Amino acid sequence: MRMTSKPTLFLTAACMLIMLTSGCGTLMYFFFPAYQTITIEAEFDGLKNKTVAVVVFADENTLFSHATAPLLLSSEISIKLRKSVEGLTAINAQEIAAYQSKNIAWVEMDRTKLGKVLKADFVLHISLVEFSTVEEGYIDSLKGTINGEVKLYDCSLPEDDACVWKGQNIRIQHPKTPTVRTRANEISIHNTIIEKFSDKLAKKFYTHTKLRDDRGDL
Repeated sequence: MRMTSKPTLFLTAACMLIMLTSGCGTLMYFFFPAYQTITIEAEFDGLKNKTVAVVVFADENTLFSHATAPLLLSSEISIKLRKSVEGLTAINAQEIAAYQSKNIAWVEMDRTKLGKVLKADFVLHISLVEFSTVEEGYIDSLKGTINGEVKLYDCSLPEDDACVWKGQNIRIQHPKTPTVRTRANEISIHNTIIEKFSDKLAKKFYTHTKLRDDRGDL
């Protein structure tokens, strides 16, 4: 009589238990790593081999509290786009900031005209609705929030037709639980919300994979 080893019996029993309690999807999730990720297609895939200017607008209140936020956002988003989109060139964030500083009326400019001045094929425009590191109503408690409206303009098109992509507002909060206000904590939260926002926005423009959210994608 052919004998079955204990490890084989254990594995068989485990497989049967999972199939009986949770279905085949869970079995594939645990035993086949490829099923633990999903592919997210780019929302706009026309930036390959193009030059992009990442332009950030912030109101006076935001600039008073976080003067460097637009520059840091522009720089971080540009870095992530260059890294992930084939052939993409990003206009230097400091060059954009210098132009904004010298030309206060840039806010009123057509986005296509602004792009041509900056020698870009596309303008990725982020308008900051909210940027804060302090929990609302608590000056001694920190909770970072960034909320931005994002649009992409093709500078080769007439201004009325130039907005070729508009995403839903990107809103990031970090950490989930407010923390005590210290200088070190505030710097950390400030940098983290910029990094998370930039990563989420950049991924709109290239196909990528992500881990399934628990079992929500099964």
